[in-house]
Amino acid sequence: MGQHRKLSRRRRWPLVVLGVVVAVAAAAGVVVYRTMSAPTCEPVPVVVAADPSILEPVSRLLAADPDAVDTCARYDIVAADPGLASEIRSGSPGLPDVWIPESSLTLDPLDESGESLVERGAPLAYSPVVLALPAADAARYGDPSQPIAWNTLLTSEKPPTLPDPVQEPGGLAALTALRTAIGDDDGRPKAAFVAAVLVLAEGSPASAEEAFQAIATEGAAARAFLASEQAVVRHNAASEGSTTTPAGAAPAPAAAVALADGTAVLDYPLVRIRPQDVGPDSEARAARVREAVDRLDERLRSPAAHQAFADSGLRAPDGSRATRAAAGMLPVEVTTGAVPDTAAAVETLRLWSALTLQSRVLAVIDTSGSMAAQEGPTDRIGLASSAAQGGLSLFPDSSSIGLWAFSSGPDGERPWEELVPLGRLTEPVGSAPSRRAALATQAATLRDRLGGKTALYDTAIAAVREVRSGYEPGRSNAVVLITDGRNEIEGGIDLPLAVQTLRAEADPTRPVALIAIGIGPDSDQDALRQLAEATGGRAYAAENPQDIRTVFLDALSQRVCRPGC
Repeated sequence: MGQHRKLSRRRRWPLVVLGVVVAVAAAAGVVVYRTMSAPTCEPVPVVVAADPSILEPVSRLLAADPDAVDTCARYDIVAADPGLASEIRSGSPGLPDVWIPESSLTLDPLDESGESLVERGAPLAYSPVVLALPAADAARYGDPSQPIAWNTLLTSEKPPTLPDPVQEPGGLAALTALRTAIGDDDGRPKAAFVAAVLVLAEGSPASAEEAFQAIATEGAAARAFLASEQAVVRHNAASEGSTTTPAGAAPAPAAAVALADGTAVLDYPLVRIRPQDVGPDSEARAARVREAVDRLDERLRSPAAHQAFADSGLRAPDGSRATRAAAGMLPVEVTTGAVPDTAAAVETLRLWSALTLQSRVLAVIDTSGSMAAQEGPTDRIGLASSAAQGGLSLFPDSSSIGLWAFSSGPDGERPWEELVPLGRLTEPVGSAPSRRAALATQAATLRDRLGGKTALYDTAIAAVREVRSGYEPGRSNAVVLITDGRNEIEGGIDLPLAVQTLRAEADPTRPVALIAIGIGPDSDQDALRQLAEATGGRAYAAENPQDIRTVFLDALSQRVCRPGC
């Protein structure tokens, strides 16, 4: 049984990139274990699954002096499967003995209790998360030799993006550090963090590799992004040695710029995976593997390992560089930031997923006569128009948006009018080249439509029904209703019946939230609150143009807790 499990392990991890035995044998021209003399023991196989970013220095280090580790162990260094965490979580057979991921965050949500399959050791190396951008435009945000502040990046005309933090531990570490620096607001994300996510998520590449490829294809025009310092070093080394660039074309290196605040790191822990073998020799083999991994651990923390990691662009666990550092590393020592707390990272990832969920929103604007009243430096309809244009500008092109205007019309006619039908922002609408352009044009006509009374209840119900009728799974389907008043239609539906209707028609399989924004002191905040809560939404008060952005950002953050906010 034990022998069968060992064979299963060997078949399970076929992608040997630089096995120590293979490397040594190739150098000698013959098949040997460690030396030319026969071994005094049968080497126990130890499979080490390393993240691709640390695979090469680990392999090179062990191949250079295998006797310094353990002459009675055979270390096979393989590329870690991207789904290894899931395989460990499910207890899949044939797991490696050692795993070196690029970040402790990769371990979550693995159980690391005493009975678990994994035991996390101290970090072997560090790589800080930096801003990566085309070297041809390294001064895009100022002096590239100086650390840059997040605020400078996020408010720039060319803000950076963030490789998908679901797939990239470096992206998750950076985002978690940023959220920690900004802080929460009574358990909810602050508007500043929501705004940062929307900026970073726009055009977010699936991976750092995809972002580096954009530098190779777009040159100086490529967008900046967050990546590890070591990833920049690896890209530049590959760029210099590339044979795929067109004849005469120059390499496309990237520059690394340190972040001034919210520093995040990748920490490369050594993770032991407890053996699952059963059989008469399993305990003995487990003891031999533990001893072999102890020797491996010592070797990977030696001065030789420090230099091997430095040659590949990695720093020591204290954040320092070796005397001979790889080309492209930051020229300064970097203060090693703490690895984000696992619970904080999990919550940050949940926020990212909620805030970047694609939107399908119908904006409904009150155009009753009272909207002409002055409200601070502008009139109420001007404030509503700013809300529509400023708020909707936060949504990416992949969103679906529509626009209605509402007030009481002639008897017998419905009190709302569709100005722009719901659809993707990039689609042409009539003579407008895109729906986004059509929305801007129609929002500018709202003042010309003023007149009549506020038909609040009928319109709220109709708008929610409209969005639900074309419900799109996988998107946040919502109504954003902006009004300055209260329901002024007599003889029609009243508030209790409107709330009852919204609750009765609510469908948990097709949820549509009503986000109600009251403008000015005359808005019926109690009615708006009841209508919104009946759909799992929320009501807000906006008294000046500065409130609008905060309201929209907070409304977006409600996706995290809806329903039940």
